[in-house]
Amino acid sequence: MLKLLAAEWMKSRTRWLPYVLLLFLIIGAAIQIWLFGGVAYVDERGSIDEYGVPSAFTFRWPYAILPLLDAGQYWGPVFIAFFVASAVATDFGWGSVRLSIARGVTRTQFLAAKLLTTALISAVGMLFALAVGIMFSLIATPLFEDPVKYVGVNPEPSVSEMPLMVARATLAIVPYGMLAFMLAVLSRSTAMGATGVLAYKLIESTAVSGFGELGGNWERLQNLFIEHHASALLAVNKAGYPDYNTIAFRAVPDPADTPDPWLAVLMLVAFCIVFGAASFASFARRDLNSRE
Repeated sequence: MLKLLAAEWMKSRTRWLPYVLLLFLIIGAAIQIWLFGGVAYVDERGSIDEYGVPSAFTFRWPYAILPLLDAGQYWGPVFIAFFVASAVATDFGWGSVRLSIARGVTRTQFLAAKLLTTALISAVGMLFALAVGIMFSLIATPLFEDPVKYVGVNPEPSVSEMPLMVARATLAIVPYGMLAFMLAVLSRSTAMGATGVLAYKLIESTAVSGFGELGGNWERLQNLFIEHHASALLAVNKAGYPDYNTIAFRAVPDPADTPDPWLAVLMLVAFCIVFGAASFASFARRDLNSRE
């Protein structure tokens, strides 16, 4: 199994797509800190009151951890979906699946190695982009210093809280990666795995908002969608801290409009289990023809 994991890691390292996606993540972090933070702050600081303005809390450390995680939680699923779908479906196109199984690798081992490797590379990439964003924040904070005394008026995220914040954001992303994994395994197509997640995010965003507006029993249908539960973890991360600018194209959810965080955790884990079980069950029964 270790040799299989090493082989999968080597294959992923030699592909160009992970590096392109990582570059886009870093560009996103730069836009978040420098454009939505620093540049906007220069334009807005004349209107700063005792509580500051959102742009100030977008680039200043340690507040910047919040918008960085917010943006990562929103855009991360898209980039991970493209990477996971490509990594999984490419092996069907190249015939790697059939060749590996013919050499004695079990189907469970093959798919488990693929899942673990893509999860590890995705985690490394996202954490690296977050680290670069934090570095940008540390550089920007003294550059845009202002004598207005807003620091201390609002609570600052503590170092001890940050790992938990990162864990919440990560858990909100993982189900989308598992969805991409399942779609790629079922369809054997990169396009289906990637665009399927994009289509799902579009549908669920509309559905969650619509059911929330309808209220009553319709509102309960929100529980069927990943975003509804992911928003609960984002709300916990944001609770009590100042507003900030974000490149995520949605408002930061109000804790009063989201489910209980512990229920959200259970539901997100349940989504992952369902998608993983469907992937392994389908792959175990599949006939591997010459095209694969």
